[in-house]
Amino acid sequence: MGGRFDFSKWLLIELIEAYHDARRGGKRKTKNTHELEMNELENIVVLRDAIINHKYKPSRGIAFIIHDPVIREIFAAPFVDRIVHHFLYKHAILWWEPRLWKGAYSCRKGKGTLYGIIDLQKNMRTASRDGSRRAIVVKRDLQGFFMSMDHNKLYARVCWGLERQYKDGGELYRTLKYLWKEIIFDEPTRGVRVRGTEREWSELPISKSLFYQPKSLGIVIGNLTSQLLSNIFLDMLDRFVVYELGYKSYGRYVDDFYIVVSEDELEMLLKRDLPRIDLFLGKLGLTIHPKKHYEIDIRDGVNFLGAKVYRDHILPGPRSLNNMADLVYLVETTGGGNFSGIGSYDGLFAYYDSEKAIRKIYQKVGWEYHNLPDRTLNL
Repeated sequence: MGGRFDFSKWLLIELIEAYHDARRGGKRKTKNTHELEMNELENIVVLRDAIINHKYKPSRGIAFIIHDPVIREIFAAPFVDRIVHHFLYKHAILWWEPRLWKGAYSCRKGKGTLYGIIDLQKNMRTASRDGSRRAIVVKRDLQGFFMSMDHNKLYARVCWGLERQYKDGGELYRTLKYLWKEIIFDEPTRGVRVRGTEREWSELPISKSLFYQPKSLGIVIGNLTSQLLSNIFLDMLDRFVVYELGYKSYGRYVDDFYIVVSEDELEMLLKRDLPRIDLFLGKLGLTIHPKKHYEIDIRDGVNFLGAKVYRDHILPGPRSLNNMADLVYLVETTGGGNFSGIGSYDGLFAYYDSEKAIRKIYQKVGWEYHNLPDRTLNL
């Protein structure tokens, strides 16, 4: 940055852009969004000044329970913090995205569940030499991943990236480093407003709640920055499995990962390399879930991201079919629900061998089935 560069003015422009990004995120009608909009520029200037003077602190949000697809605790950040999240995300993703392993599917532009499903199928074909030899999918889950992330280790990894992204340092580097520290080391349970009934909260295992974790562990589920931080942290695992152990038929969606190997490679993976993965995860403060160990012959199909994946075809998974059936029934019997949701499932299932399943769902409510268009996904 040249000597005449006005960082303060530049930061204000960046925060205004982040403000519009956050507002487009579907939260515009919240109370704290309206409060910020009443004096839009003035409030963003206040935020800018707080950041420049290193006086910004995350505000207190709202905690509540969701059950989709499993019970979880969500912390919704106030709108002003979501502006900061968008600002951080924009500058981090530029450097991290091209460096993340292609098989890290979650919360990335151009990736996601469908990409992950198709990529698993490609890896099954590669490991089996297109069906000419037996291949196995070894699946593992991490136990309490979001609740187990060590703040110091996570911040060190973020700084590792910042030091390489901004080799010459500078004011932006220092600002980003400061903001990430505030986000990562924040205590979201302090002063949070809790929504929901006592019964709802009693159903949440304490292992899935930040209220029961040490202050040095865990990040909230639900923030834009949390999604990115999970990929930044587990990029270390991805690199270890792919580049040090040499397993290229590897994929991960958040804390759920798999390795596809031929039958001849299975013993080496189970007896030599999975213990090495265990040790590596231990250094990160993470553990593999003791009850979620799966070794699946690809001929039996693999349940992954809402689909049943085979080497030569893909079927929609039971949960996805049930969700679509519920939407269809709601629309037909009450006029409620939304057709766009049904259309989303139609669009997704167009990549699967799903005609029989969808026809059955439609027939139950007397709808006619129309053939779905052929789809090709280029990976």
